[in-house]
Formats: sequence, structure tokens, C-alpha cells
Amino acid sequence: MNDTNKNAPVMPVIDQENLKSTYANICRIAQTPNEVVIDFGMNLNFYGQIVDEPAKLEQRIIMTQEAAKRLCIHLTQTIQAYEAKYGEIELDVTKRLKQP
Repeated sequence: MNDTNKNAPVMPVIDQENLKSTYANICRIAQTPNEVVIDFGMNLNFYGQIVDEPAKLEQRIIMTQEAAKRLCIHLTQTIQAYEAKYGEIELDVTKRLKQP
């Protein structure tokens, strides 16, 4: 037996049968001493008044501080890899607009 594999993390079997996808363009983050709470939702007026409808929060994810830190690390790595391949993601929408 190879000793280097003894300490390797065990990957869990993942059941995706009931997996659902939701689109969100806004999130709200709150915390308690024990959890991080992230609410996700849709704001149709994200770039200005388009419809007379308030933003709607639809999903809530509650996780430990440790899980939130791991998520932050993984998201940072994912964005860095994307930008290394495709270029910087511009967050200011006015800088993304094409001039006539």
C-alpha cells in the first residue's frame, strides 16, 4: 500500500437526481456567530428601471463559517482561471457599453 494515498481526501458519492438550477443576479449576505446566510434572487431592474417590480429573493443557503471560507477560496480560484483564459471581467456596465 502506498502511504501517500492514506491521507488523501475521500471524495463523496454525489447524487444529482433532484438537483435544481436557479439563476440569480443579486445576493444578500448576513452572518451569525455560527453561520453565513446567503440569499439569492432576481432583480429585473439591475441596470435601471425596466419594470415596476421589486427584486425577489428566491433561494437561501446557510453554511458554517468554514464552509463559507472554502466557497470563497474556490470561487476566487474559478474567477482567476476564467480571467486568465478569457480576460478580466468588467463589473462596471458603463465600461462594457459599445459607443455608436
